[in-house]
Amino acid sequence: MINILFVSCYSTDINNSASIELIYYMNLLARSGKFNVHLLTLDFPKNCIYYDPNLYQLVDKSIIVHRVKGSSLLTKLLPKKPSKNVSVSKSSIKIKTLIKIKNKVIVIDPYTSWINRACDYFKNNLLDIDFKIIFGMHEPPSSLICAYKIKDIISRYNKHIELVSYFSDPYCDEISRRSRGRLVRGINQKIERNIIRHSDKLLFVTESNLNHYKLKYNLDDSRVGLIHRGFDKELYNNAISKYPKEFDRNKINFLHAGDIVKGVRDISEFIYAIDSLKNRDLNIFSDLNINFFGNINDDEQLNLIRERDYIKDNPRISYKDVLSFIVNADVLIIFGNKEFAQIPAKVYDYMGSRGYIFVILESYDDPLYNLIKDIEGVYC
Repeated sequence: MINILFVSCYSTDINNSASIELIYYMNLLARSGKFNVHLLTLDFPKNCIYYDPNLYQLVDKSIIVHRVKGSSLLTKLLPKKPSKNVSVSKSSIKIKTLIKIKNKVIVIDPYTSWINRACDYFKNNLLDIDFKIIFGMHEPPSSLICAYKIKDIISRYNKHIELVSYFSDPYCDEISRRSRGRLVRGINQKIERNIIRHSDKLLFVTESNLNHYKLKYNLDDSRVGLIHRGFDKELYNNAISKYPKEFDRNKINFLHAGDIVKGVRDISEFIYAIDSLKNRDLNIFSDLNINFFGNINDDEQLNLIRERDYIKDNPRISYKDVLSFIVNADVLIIFGNKEFAQIPAKVYDYMGSRGYIFVILESYDDPLYNLIKDIEGVYC
């Protein structure tokens, strides 16, 4: 069998879309019977707000996970779960402050210090394994940097290995990086060129992002490809029986599951539309039960929700628990991104539901529209 090494800072222990897609891809390869799958990842502290102790249960038992601890600074930067002695409001203020500081001072991403530690771990523990493929995940970009550095380590021993770099989003031209200072942008451009130069194959989620990189780096068609993930049918079938107490079988249960990030997604028009419905037809409005789950890193949008009693603002919950909401919802809401090189990965989770999917786009140029426009039960 072929040995393949996945490199991803986002681990099998944290609840975000990047981790879910990582697990999905690894499981597909492991269950094909053609690959021995290893994962080199960050050992996330259990008090991190993203830590989900149940997520690792979804990983195929044959996959070997190598966890490498981050630096003490990284551990401090990671947002923590609120302790019993700290109010939720104080905790959320601290998280928002840390995010603002991180966005100002971090050149690549907060996980940069993990790269050398992971490379040292590879040299000390994995160098003797005859890996044929390295699969570097984009989120966060430190994963891609670590992957090509490991390829360099292997090459020093005159061994050949194929490096596949997976871009779920653009790197340098992602919203938050594009707005940084000239020096920081220059450093990131140099890093991106190194990733492209070292990669044998580059995989993208959207055609617009693929074409962006082809044009930017004059890439040959043989080096690029598109990839999408799906969902685990058995997992979804098991979740149907757990009907959430937050839902009401006599109402139309709307669900938005996922984070709202400032400058990326805009929920205001949806809220104003529901306001309008409330004023025009109280009978229909009273049939709605609307739940949002996830972090909202935008005070203005958070206030829009909290000023209205008809939307329930719920914190992030475990992936296993959120699945019971997804499969039992009548209508699932997804907001397109303001930048069109990226697709919100939550749409793949929604595809496993029985409910309608209600997509609110900034423009029909959004690649999300082309992906889902012809699917029955999806309304844009």
